[in-house]
Formats: sequence, C-alpha cells, structure tokens
Amino acid sequence: MADYELTVFATIVVWIKRLLVLALFIVLLVFFVNFTLSNTEQISLEMGGLTIPSVSSSTLVMVPFVLGGFAGLLVSLMLVIRLRLTNASLRRKLARRDTELQKLRSSALKGLTDA
Repeated sequence: MADYELTVFATIVVWIKRLLVLALFIVLLVFFVNFTLSNTEQISLEMGGLTIPSVSSSTLVMVPFVLGGFAGLLVSLMLVIRLRLTNASLRRKLARRDTELQKLRSSALKGLTDA
C-alpha cells in the first residue's frame, strides 16, 4: 500500500513539475514577445573597425540571450551524457562483482559440504 501511495505521489510531483516548466515557458515567451514589440528602434554598432548593419535593439539583446541558453543546455547535456556513461560502467562493474561474489559463495559452500 505504501509503494502505491509513493508511486502516485511521484507521478503527481512529476506532473506538477511539468506544469510549472510549461507555465515558466509561457511567461518567458510572453515577456520576449512584449520586449521585442516594445523595442523596435534600429541600432548600428561598430566594434574594432567592423560595422554591424542596423538591427533592432531587441534583436541585439535577444539573440545573445537565446544563444547563451542553448549553449548552457548543450554543456549540461554533455555533462549528463558523461554521468550516464559513468553510471552504466559502474553498473556493469557491480554486476561483475556480484557474479564473482556469488561464485565465491557457492564454491565455499561446496567446500563445506564435501568435508
């Protein structure tokens, strides 16, 4: 009974988390659209002798923000993949050790019954 309640609770928590992420995504989307529509003035930048064509000020803010978000996701994805590979390796190692331990226990029991 306790396992069932724990499973139901875990399912509810997962759905609440998904709803919160969706709500955050919608709020950020509304914020970005409002920001983009509010800042339409054209800006031209010159950096180190290189002139950037005139673009809206919201583009100059939003593009680096979005690219930084994707870069952060990419870096975290690489870390997650590395951790999953390490976890899989440790599981295989544990399975080998469990098998070896089982063999040692069974051989020790055979030695006791032969005597």
